[in-house]
Amino acid sequence: TSGQVDHRRLYVEKWTKEQVNQWLMQHVKVYSKYAARLLEEDVSGDCLVCFRKQDLLDVDVKSGPAVKILAELRQLNKKPEPTLQPILHTSNPTDPTKPTHSELSGTQATEIQQPESSDKTEPKSYEVMEKEPKQTQLLPGKASEEEEIQQPKPQNVEAKKKETAAVRFPISHIKANSKAKQQRILGVATKRHGSKQKGCVQCVNLLLCLIQRAHTYLLRLQLPTSTISILVPVPADQLKQQCPPTKGGKKEANQGDKLKALLTCGGNSLDNYDRFVVVVNKSSPEQVQYLQFLSKLKLFSVLDLDPNSAASGGLCHSYRESRVANLHTATQFQGQTESVIKSLNLYKQTSWVFCNGRQDLDSDSNKELDYKNWLRKCLRDIEQLVSFICNPEVLLRGRCLIIFLLLSPVDIDKDPMFDIYRCFIMNTVEENIITICESHSTYLKWRELILEKCDFDIEHLSINELTLSEINGTIMGLGPLNQTSGRLLPSSGSSAVVLKQKDEDLLTALDVLCLNQCENIYDENSSEFHEFRIKVEEQFYRGGKVKWWNFYFGDKDKEKPFIKRDKYENVRKMIRSQGRDSNNICVLLNLFHDPGCGGTTLAMHVMWDLRREFRCTVLKDNNLPKTEVAIQVLKLMKLESDKPSPVLLLVDDSKETENPNDLVNNIRIAAMEDSLNINVDDTPNCKVIILNCVRSHSPKEQYKQHNHLQNQYITASLTPEEQREFEKKLKELKETHEKPENFYSFMIMKSNFDDKYINDLAHNTLEKFDRSTKEAKLFAFLALLNTYVAESEIALSLCEDFFGMKMIRLEEESVLDRMKPYSNLLIIDTVEEWGGYKGIRILHHTIASACLDELERSFSLKVSDICMEMLQYDLFFSDRVVKHKLMLSIQRMLIERQRKKDGDDREPFSPLIEKIHSQQGRQTVQEIFVTASTRFETSASIPQALARYLYINERDFPEALKWAEKAKNIKENPYTFDTIGQVHKSNLKSNIDREKQEKSHNPEDLNKNMKIATNAMKAFQRAQELADIAEEPQGDDDDDNDNSEDYPRKSYNIYGHVNMLEMAFLVFEILRRLPFFEERNPMKKMYLQSFLRGTLNITSVHKEDNEINNRYVEVIKEHEQFLVKLKTEAKENFELLDRYFAYTKGNSEFDTVNHRKVSDLFKKYVDLFCTTPEDLKKEQENKSHLSSKIDIEERKLFLEKNQADTFSGILQHLDKPAEEMERITECYAFLQQTIVHPKQNIQVKINYILSSIVLYHLKPKSKHVKSTRYISELLNDILQRVGLWHSVPDPYYLALLLFWPSPTEQNTEIGKYVTAIRKSSQKHLSKFFHRRSTIAYLYLGKEQGLRRLVSKSKLDRSFLPKISRDALAQLWWNGDIFKEEAIISCLLRVSGTIEQGEVYANYGTLKIPVRPARLSGIRSGFSTEKVSFFLGFAINGPLAYDIKYEN
Repeated sequence: TSGQVDHRRLYVEKWTKEQVNQWLMQHVKVYSKYAARLLEEDVSGDCLVCFRKQDLLDVDVKSGPAVKILAELRQLNKKPEPTLQPILHTSNPTDPTKPTHSELSGTQATEIQQPESSDKTEPKSYEVMEKEPKQTQLLPGKASEEEEIQQPKPQNVEAKKKETAAVRFPISHIKANSKAKQQRILGVATKRHGSKQKGCVQCVNLLLCLIQRAHTYLLRLQLPTSTISILVPVPADQLKQQCPPTKGGKKEANQGDKLKALLTCGGNSLDNYDRFVVVVNKSSPEQVQYLQFLSKLKLFSVLDLDPNSAASGGLCHSYRESRVANLHTATQFQGQTESVIKSLNLYKQTSWVFCNGRQDLDSDSNKELDYKNWLRKCLRDIEQLVSFICNPEVLLRGRCLIIFLLLSPVDIDKDPMFDIYRCFIMNTVEENIITICESHSTYLKWRELILEKCDFDIEHLSINELTLSEINGTIMGLGPLNQTSGRLLPSSGSSAVVLKQKDEDLLTALDVLCLNQCENIYDENSSEFHEFRIKVEEQFYRGGKVKWWNFYFGDKDKEKPFIKRDKYENVRKMIRSQGRDSNNICVLLNLFHDPGCGGTTLAMHVMWDLRREFRCTVLKDNNLPKTEVAIQVLKLMKLESDKPSPVLLLVDDSKETENPNDLVNNIRIAAMEDSLNINVDDTPNCKVIILNCVRSHSPKEQYKQHNHLQNQYITASLTPEEQREFEKKLKELKETHEKPENFYSFMIMKSNFDDKYINDLAHNTLEKFDRSTKEAKLFAFLALLNTYVAESEIALSLCEDFFGMKMIRLEEESVLDRMKPYSNLLIIDTVEEWGGYKGIRILHHTIASACLDELERSFSLKVSDICMEMLQYDLFFSDRVVKHKLMLSIQRMLIERQRKKDGDDREPFSPLIEKIHSQQGRQTVQEIFVTASTRFETSASIPQALARYLYINERDFPEALKWAEKAKNIKENPYTFDTIGQVHKSNLKSNIDREKQEKSHNPEDLNKNMKIATNAMKAFQRAQELADIAEEPQGDDDDDNDNSEDYPRKSYNIYGHVNMLEMAFLVFEILRRLPFFEERNPMKKMYLQSFLRGTLNITSVHKEDNEINNRYVEVIKEHEQFLVKLKTEAKENFELLDRYFAYTKGNSEFDTVNHRKVSDLFKKYVDLFCTTPEDLKKEQENKSHLSSKIDIEERKLFLEKNQADTFSGILQHLDKPAEEMERITECYAFLQQTIVHPKQNIQVKINYILSSIVLYHLKPKSKHVKSTRYISELLNDILQRVGLWHSVPDPYYLALLLFWPSPTEQNTEIGKYVTAIRKSSQKHLSKFFHRRSTIAYLYLGKEQGLRRLVSKSKLDRSFLPKISRDALAQLWWNGDIFKEEAIISCLLRVSGTIEQGEVYANYGTLKIPVRPARLSGIRSGFSTEKVSFFLGFAINGPLAYDIKYEN
């Protein structure tokens, strides 16, 4: 109001320019340089009230501080005049590089309360002490706790605020720093008794001497309850006079406590930081033995400047003895953030980054560089690496600590270690970095460098007087404490084995439940454990995710057990029964459940109680390829035991059963590869049981459609017994918790999901809902998301950005505070993706749904309004990792369809779109999709969904086609082309139905329909072509959201062929209705058959001569080329589909539906085309008479007869009689001299070379065997002629056999031939390789010349007939063959490396790419490693067998 403005002007306009300066420094707390600029410009109070933002910008105040100053100025309307204190002995105000109090962060400055009259709101970062006896105490070992004040403990803050405030003295900043001349701020005064101020300040000054002598101690000063702190600056030079230095003043008394405080934010556990980043320089073996503490830290990455670190005795080598680390270079961190995180296994496993070479790798690119070359070649990559690490979307600011570990001196600034430090301070604040030095002298030089070059004193952030042994012991003693007995897994014979940390590191997809989970971690008689239990239980019963701790507490307190649901015994019996009776290596069990009814909790409860019978684990990363998950599950099965142990795997919150089925298949394949033969005596132990929790809106109906022995369900309904258990539990909770009736998720279940209870809760909470506020908007967004999308939290950091809040370490409660009065319905969860982050959501699915209903009922706020407003916020759609999940949730809300209650089919649209359509119709639905398409510009799914809506619901085919085309333009894949085809097909069906009703003949309808059919056929044909040529993606999550929900994921397979058949028969149906093709007339039907076969021209068809028929003929002639191909194409599609269904096993309901559909269409085909006897006769083939070239034809006939007329056929003669091979070789020797056709001659010569090689292995002394030199020259001639782009890979395969390098002889062209064989085989044989591995017929041995090629048949003869062929095949299948001495003595083990996930064979400086022969040959993470392997030659290139890591 004007009165408020006048009130403000009364005192502000009277301020002098000095008072304006004091207000800016002490209350607004802007940087000193901005306050100084206004002081220089003589800005007094009467000037200040006239300032606008542009005025501040004109005097060089940045935009952010300008907005803050104006906001604080407006706030003065609501406050009494603030108390302004004179600023004494300030440093030069014009020097912007000198920090003042307002610039110091929480770790640098003493944060002291303002007078109550100034602002009754106390900043959250103030730390207050509980009442103590009225005396001054020096408490040892707490200084560092006080230094980290930006992480206050959130519990009971309000209660503590009412108690006595205490001054906090960050010791490192009380010490004078003459170099930086930083102002020291200390002092206290009474609130009411101003006369006491001088005495209090004198008391403080007296104590400063004690603090200076023991500056790691915390001074807790107890003042009368009437006192409150004010700011009294004490300049550095005055501080020196008050506290003369003591002897040996350089020493810090309690660096052990300081180290603890720096690493734990003043607590006792390393859990206070999400991740640690370590930068380390060269170390010695003597130092490495004291660096075990690195294995205890949750390391995100280590930046290592020691090129010998990976070698024996090095730091990296030592770390990898107990933990997993992937070895990287800085260049690997460039690219899209998400792809880098995924490919390098960041968050899951430590990334060890070599920043100046690796001596254990023998290549020029890994040499250690001198500083000048390092600066030129490496610094830019390091800068990008550091920028990546400090990106808040990778590691949230304040949640990560950077440790510089100086194990060797840094004497000058021209040192990579110092450059890396500078990189970090350019990307993050100095307080996020601590230094640990091995020697005091190293520290002094390091500190001096940073002080001189960076103008920052690191003393308060440094450890320099502890030995490495003391540092190691101190950190190893910090929590979380390791279980003294280790984490245990059940094993055979009721025994147990220890789960090693390194093994657990490798199980990146799994969260393993141990036998002794939760045991021996806390002192369970301590108050700490009691408080922890209260917190965990409250979080769960409010609506948080269940933790293993919840079941542990129930087991410990037998009087108050965890509630067992009615279906508990059913699920447990089902698991035990399948574990005991099933003959399958992997069994899938489904638990269908309503959202929010406790399905996941039930599954985990059963798993908890079966942890002694099974090795239990939860799939925590659904993004990993299923092949990788399968390998990890089998690794868990076999850990630390000769006999495998059964595994129980929980797959949670799956909306389908297809994905787990895919996992089942991969586990079975991997088990066969790993020789887990289920026919052996210990069958029950060789078993994986997958318990798949399927979120469903009709769990009982889905259960009925499945095998009851392998499925269970649970609904949102309690039995009377369950209701009694919940009543009992509420009484128990009242004994230990305050207001358990506010645990709304628990109370919803206790009320048996009572609609009235839930609706009343929503109504009461939203009583004062104001849709104009940001808090109300965010709550509405959460209600919408949590109703329609499972697991749809909004990241806490995103909420802070939404509110314009400054992120503060450990201040998630501030968002909940901001969200009042809705915060009682909200909860903060940890989201596991992308390294873990905090997300906010509504407590329960039913509450979210009830809130949406209440908003519509009481405030006329429809879901479409909320959805449209959400799509308007730019913040939600910028490119950040945590936002990425929100974007996916919004997209899922719009396009994800549910299964129908009465079958396997899906609803046509998502529940949200169905609701908006029923409420408001097409216009609103289309507006939402159009807006969404501008937000998801690179996703084809939104325009696809709109196209579906338009052609299915609205029958608006032109508009539907426009959006289907837009989807195709975004991404050309089988699904987008299929959508175009479906629009045309629906259009054609609609036209046929309409024309049947009209019963009239219109040639223009035929013309239009033929055009539609032609376009549909083209679209389906293109969809099938793309499906045929598409490479199988390596991951399981590529383009997830651009796959059509009409088909199984990534398996368009044969759908194009089926759709083309359907289109052909729609066209046949149209033609059969024409006057001269009517099928009821046998003669007219015969005309149609002849026309479609292409044996009768349309003009020759007998018909009445009238205008309509003549126009029909014109239309048919226009489309004749399309029509006469239909019958032939239909026959080809039938034959192809017949082979598909005959030779492949159907694995989904889609295959069943398609098979039935094709069978029905084939009956129509028989009816239309196979009704005359002539069609049932087989055509007779005319045999050609042998010409004068009888010799050539005889030899060709012989080769064909013996299946030796192809390259692959000759290869298979390696295990056939030598006499036959001699004849084959003689035939090719003749043919290569007589056949003159260039193309035929080249293939004959290729086959001749291969036949010579095969014959050599069967009968080395045969007269038909040519010398290696001769066939090599012949091959060289062929390679010269065909180049590197031959139509088949055969010549390049021969090049690998004949020109593969040896230790003494190298062929630099070999890499080109490897590339050529890969490209050629991929182009021409990829259909055969789809999900199949290739066979190597020849392996690299230890001899010279052709003798070094060892055939598989020769290796087999080493074992036969000692073992059966089946047993031998099993050895080859699982790779155990390469452990046999007969193989090891015969084959050559090749040295190589793995880089960026690719395997290379190394010959000196020559690196040749090879492929791992088995899925489990290399692990994920893109670690650069030295390896060795056996080499085999397959038609798609060299294969690496039995890969062994040297380290």
